[in-house]
Amino acid sequence: MNTQPSVPKRFADPTVSLYDLSTDPIHAVCPACQARAEVVPWLDGEPPSRWVDMWPRRMVCRTCHYVRNWPDEDKNASSGWGGPVDPFFRQPLWLQADCCGHTLWAFNVRHLDILENYVSAQLRERGEYVGLTMLARLPAWLKSSKNRTEILRTINRLRETLPE
Repeated sequence: MNTQPSVPKRFADPTVSLYDLSTDPIHAVCPACQARAEVVPWLDGEPPSRWVDMWPRRMVCRTCHYVRNWPDEDKNASSGWGGPVDPFFRQPLWLQADCCGHTLWAFNVRHLDILENYVSAQLRERGEYVGLTMLARLPAWLKSSKNRTEILRTINRLRETLPE
């Protein structure tokens, strides 16, 4: 009989990357009104490339109706990954907060779920791709068990900023 708890399906693949997370809407701060905007893949039919980071995007704010496309005039625009900004429009992420003297940030709910499951895990097993996954590259303060309670509290606080 297996006594280990089952892993939620949303966390079934520990090899998920930031690129994979960008297929879901990314929550960012609207540059026009400072409300929550979403950066979504803007596809008309099939994706133009298998490289997710090159898919066209659209930023939409439902509060002030701000809309912007990426890439826009500059067809050679490049995305910028890493840190608490959306990689396409370089706007601050909506889901970010001070935590343990650092900034805890996430693109979206799926990203929060992955972080929460990782931080709350009592046993963190390494997968097949040791050192090459998003989770393996998390900063030491986020992996430290001494920060677990504060990190989980901050994740819950970030969830409360999102609509149901």
